[in-house]
Amino acid sequence: MIGDNGGALHASAKPGRLGTDHLLVVALTLLLGGSVVALVGQHTAAQAGPAIVLSLLLAALGAVPMLYCLRMAMRRLPDASGLHGLLRAAWGRLPADVLVIALLLELTATIAGLAQSMARHLYAAAEVIDAAPGQWLPLPLAAAILVLLLGAATAVLRTPRALLLASALLTVKLGVGLLLLLLAARHVHYAHWIPWLPSATAPYRFGLGGVLAAGVALLGVLLGAGLLAGFSGRVPRPRSQVSRAAGVAVLMAMLWLMVLAALQSGLVEFAALASTRPLSVALQGIPQLQWLLPLLPLAGGAGLAALQLVLLLLAARLGVEVWPPKSGEVGTGARLLLTLALTVLSAALALSLPEGWLPQLPGPAGLLVLAAVCLGVARSQWQVRAAADERRLIPMVLSPVATALCLLPAATSRLFLPVLVVLAVVLAGLLLRRRAGRSR
Repeated sequence: MIGDNGGALHASAKPGRLGTDHLLVVALTLLLGGSVVALVGQHTAAQAGPAIVLSLLLAALGAVPMLYCLRMAMRRLPDASGLHGLLRAAWGRLPADVLVIALLLELTATIAGLAQSMARHLYAAAEVIDAAPGQWLPLPLAAAILVLLLGAATAVLRTPRALLLASALLTVKLGVGLLLLLLAARHVHYAHWIPWLPSATAPYRFGLGGVLAAGVALLGVLLGAGLLAGFSGRVPRPRSQVSRAAGVAVLMAMLWLMVLAALQSGLVEFAALASTRPLSVALQGIPQLQWLLPLLPLAGGAGLAALQLVLLLLAARLGVEVWPPKSGEVGTGARLLLTLALTVLSAALALSLPEGWLPQLPGPAGLLVLAAVCLGVARSQWQVRAAADERRLIPMVLSPVATALCLLPAATSRLFLPVLVVLAVVLAGLLLRRRAGRSR
């Protein structure tokens, strides 16, 4: 998946240099590498029914204002800058530190949750072939071991090489998905797509309300691609490259998910959507495709591993921005130490907390960071208007809309209140530290 974009891999031999292809891998991994396909299945079962494609379309349209604001924010800065730089330029050092530290904590918990889900996927694949690894290796211990292995690989490999590994893992997931589409297309029953908007039988159970509810959750996943800005500080001329990479990634991801959702809805009868795994249920009813059953969880595990690699790289990058190395220290050594520290902490969380307690996708903290970036763009537009009496309608409209769309899925998340508590604690700690430094 990483091509020869101007010799990206050779150019990456220079310290701190990445290419557009690397950014595209990050964007695709954030959109498709995790539990997004499983999330589509869950919302198909619980909310939107066959009309999940409409939910995906609404989510894609909702992600456009955020991508526009992200591009506007990066154009305001003279040099390339990541998320911390964008926040610092808009709100100052202290708010930027608070938001990024909260995001780091969320990413650490997400990596641990992804490891638990990855272990569950591998165990499910083993169970299909009548193996039972859970009898001799408990799932929490397996999750901790997986985190340590991926963290060690991320720490040892240079960033372009780690992204190349993530690309290989993501290719496995996409390859199995393409194989499924090609083989299962002939078994689709078109009558299963009618009606697309059935009458609701419960709150947000199919119908228009279910489409909107599923669209809000999927919007939160797609907005997570905005974390791509965390890598932009290491890319030459990031303005055009990031916008192209994000645009191509969103288009590819949305088309892929829509086709997969349509296939899933066409393979099963309407009543079968009540399952939390409708795609597996559909394949169990087709004898010719049952050999794909162990490949589906393996593909899901590969995508989860790719997402963990990318999140570890992003977290280490953000950590170096918050705690830059002192004069004389090497930035690579600081990144290595941060990666190892985040890996150990994630492994401890995966080993100690029960499955289901940890998030499996970037959530409220990441959305709040993106909302702060979008609100910073709106603030700058109002300041420009007040100073020069210029009226730029599109930025003045899209920036508040993007902020609201980032806050909407964050507010509906069950982790929203805990994230607010973490933000308050981090802010209080930084204020106390600053006061102690001034008193000295």
